[in-house]
Amino acid sequence: MRPLIWWLVLSGILIGSWVVRPVASQAATQTTQSQIEVKITPNEDDSAVKPVDPDDPSQPYPGDEADPGNVTGTGSRGFLTIDYLSNLAFNEITTTGGPVTTTAKNQKAMVQISDRRSTGSGWTLQVLPTAPANDRQTLAATIDLGSVEIKPATTNVSAPPQLINAGHLTVGSVNNVLKADQQAGLGTWLLLMNRGSQPTTLHLNESRFSAGKYTGTLTWSLTNAPS
Repeated sequence: MRPLIWWLVLSGILIGSWVVRPVASQAATQTTQSQIEVKITPNEDDSAVKPVDPDDPSQPYPGDEADPGNVTGTGSRGFLTIDYLSNLAFNEITTTGGPVTTTAKNQKAMVQISDRRSTGSGWTLQVLPTAPANDRQTLAATIDLGSVEIKPATTNVSAPPQLINAGHLTVGSVNNVLKADQQAGLGTWLLLMNRGSQPTTLHLNESRFSAGKYTGTLTWSLTNAPS
């Protein structure tokens, strides 16, 4: 091929009637592949997750003056757990008749949840309130969570769970509160209560009260799928 090209160029010079350019060679591109490989094993640590400070999750839970002695958490072991529950204490009411509303005193009220499963199948947080009562009277009541905050304990997390109900929690019924869809709610999450412009409130719907201390319960449950 080389002699032919030079002959054509030479002929163009001698005769003056040929304009011939060398053919540019095309760059060759070669594509091939290599592989990457990673092995992920299921988490086997089912030890209890310690509660963290809702204002600085890098620190342990410091306690709450309105909930003395409740610092260490539930101690629940497993891969889907409720790690911490606040006891809600409400401000004292000075009245003999209602309806009346009182607000929570807690400064660090929260529920802490951990999902360490490898399935990412989601979960639902529910609560069953009972009416405040003493040995003389059971009060007709409702609870409003008010302004809440959903906060991760770390920065390396999935999509957050979603708040389902911040309004009235019906006493005597199971109320859905948080829902994590598939691939959401992984890791450790905090549901912070009694924050923002709307505090957590207790509504007492009785027309007459007897003086005394009334107590009720909030039974929280964590189901292993969105509901």
